[in-house]
Amino acid sequence: MDSNGDGIGDFRGAEQKLDYLESLGITGIWVMPINKSNSSPYSTIDYYGLNPDLGTMQDLKSFLSAAHERGIQVIIDLPMNHSSSKHPWFLKASEYLQSLPEGQEPDSETCPYVDYYNFSRENQAGYNQLEGTSWFYESRFWSEMTDLNLGNPLVRQEYEKNVQFWQELGVDVFRLDAAKEYYSDMTDKNVEVLTWFNQMVKTNKPDAYIVAEVWSDMDTYGKYYASGIDSCFDFAFAGNEGIIADTVKKMSSYNASSYGKALITLQNILEKYGEDPVDAPFYTNHDMARGAGYYSGEDSERQTKIAQAMNLTMSGQAF
Repeated sequence: MDSNGDGIGDFRGAEQKLDYLESLGITGIWVMPINKSNSSPYSTIDYYGLNPDLGTMQDLKSFLSAAHERGIQVIIDLPMNHSSSKHPWFLKASEYLQSLPEGQEPDSETCPYVDYYNFSRENQAGYNQLEGTSWFYESRFWSEMTDLNLGNPLVRQEYEKNVQFWQELGVDVFRLDAAKEYYSDMTDKNVEVLTWFNQMVKTNKPDAYIVAEVWSDMDTYGKYYASGIDSCFDFAFAGNEGIIADTVKKMSSYNASSYGKALITLQNILEKYGEDPVDAPFYTNHDMARGAGYYSGEDSERQTKIAQAMNLTMSGQAF
């Protein structure tokens, strides 16, 4: 909802729609990355600053207050796996490495920011070369998205301060982007990061809610519940080839009976690893094709509606 005619939805516009959203029974709103960024909203330049297209900090405070008056919680997206290559941390680390004589090892006491990221002399998979040097830096998604070293206590302190800032502002929920990539495909290490994050967030606000993006199969993201976080997005049921769509299309031997068994299997997996786990089912997201295009023929509209109903009637917090 665009409040000022610039063609971009903003906090003031969203606030104007809160009565309508409340009437639908919506209890939470996920605002995608709101920080100042470059190129992609997931490429953060300032974890405390807002994207000016969305409005001012006062606009955000007004939106949060109005949402809370209606019993609606607000979720913000936290891309903690990486920062922008234009973030001051990375710029300072880069400038320091570029100033070193060839062959000299960096000193983190001189420049702590070199340990904020994962630099290497070797060109590994998922790494890009730092201009003007023989160093490479981890950047799994894109050269402009520089992977952070979440094992560094200083990096964790930065996020502890940032989380406290947003919680004091009134944010209720954190959606953790790319949690599988903190240490790419290393489940135990990722669970440790989430354990730290969960304890930190809930020390500040015991009733806070955390949902993580772990784009994998249910056996894998089920293990992430051992961290104590509330939810992981349920990718097994989502998308054009997920369990919901396959059931509606009667693909891959899926039918009503197998769908029910899949729900039971899911719940057993979550309860194996988590204490009071809350599933986060969804049908499509911003990285997937639109759900209305999953079906063809004269039944496509009815199939789309059935699929949405299947999403909304799963256990947990439906997105």
